[in-house]
Amino acid sequence: QLSRTSGVTIRAYGLAMSGPKDYKQCREKNDTPPFTVDGRPYLPNLKADDARSSESIAQIAATVVNQELSPDQLTVAKVTGGITNALFRVSGFAHESFDSVLVRVFGAEGMIDRDLETCTFAALCDAKIAPGYVGRFGNGRVESWLDDYVPLEFDELSDPDTSCKIASKMAEVHAFAITGDLCNYYSEPGMWDQLFSWMKQAKGSKFQTPEDEARAVALKLNDIEEQLHYLKNNVVPSEARAAFCHNDLLAANIMKQSVEPFEIQLIDFEYGGWNYVGFDIANHFNEWAGGTDNGKPDYSKFPSQDQQRRFVEAYVEASSTGNEEVTDDTVRNLLDEVHAFVLANHLYWGLWAVNQASAEGCEEFDYLLYAANRFQQYRIESKK
Repeated sequence: QLSRTSGVTIRAYGLAMSGPKDYKQCREKNDTPPFTVDGRPYLPNLKADDARSSESIAQIAATVVNQELSPDQLTVAKVTGGITNALFRVSGFAHESFDSVLVRVFGAEGMIDRDLETCTFAALCDAKIAPGYVGRFGNGRVESWLDDYVPLEFDELSDPDTSCKIASKMAEVHAFAITGDLCNYYSEPGMWDQLFSWMKQAKGSKFQTPEDEARAVALKLNDIEEQLHYLKNNVVPSEARAAFCHNDLLAANIMKQSVEPFEIQLIDFEYGGWNYVGFDIANHFNEWAGGTDNGKPDYSKFPSQDQQRRFVEAYVEASSTGNEEVTDDTVRNLLDEVHAFVLANHLYWGLWAVNQASAEGCEEFDYLLYAANRFQQYRIESKK
């Protein structure tokens, strides 16, 4: 059985299944994989080795895409820019519509429900919102490679044309219709549950070095917990509009076409879910400051009032049905919501970074430095 996904022809096997719970059922079966879930192959016993060796990555790509292809015919290159995951471009597929695929080896173990995330990603691909999903293996996923696209640099986020196109793409994501089994998972905004869950996890975390233990204590997580309750009860509007959100639109998750006139493609939806629209926009504004390369965001790059307004106007216009007038009140009200969520967003990624530091250490990326800077900016913004 063959299935075509964004130009990549893949083999599909066995009984067709669809839904987050079906991944677990496949893992519990006594049958020999591969299985088919969400129209793509799932090979739970196939895993990248701990060293993420080229041989291991090539074997995964060859098996998921085309079992007849020998791994030694493929070329593997590490893709920079990913923090949560290890990313690889695998090239050399003799196929009429593609030469390369992206192999994503999952990170952030225990922080992301990969069954739900992969099922959601498949639905986003089918809706033409996300790039192609080829198949899943034990600790990762194979996706389509975007030819002639490059990730944005931080400073490109402020380009007016680029910013307006990002706003339009965000509006498309927020219009994504949740259907089928996914409706059971996306009924309420997930921000508060995620924040308090990460808060509990952070307070119980152990760190890999005495220095990191001391730096974690200096973050004063009990104070952060008090601020969470304060935000929920006094600052963030409880009736804010909710939709399916990306939740992680930093520069590296926005691909720009290399030709003019260029298109924008959003990628990496692993933190996506039902959430507040204002949070998604606030998160994107905070990401103008960067910091995911060195742990040191530069908040002098946070969008000005004019830049924020231009983005929100483009977003509202793209969100309208065509019969609605984009009024000044509509734009101003959404901006007011966004400003409240800017604060919550600092705590969100600060707590994420604390838990990442516990799970992975700070050798490759200084998560605790990043957390300290996000919490510091929260304190600065909360006094305004």
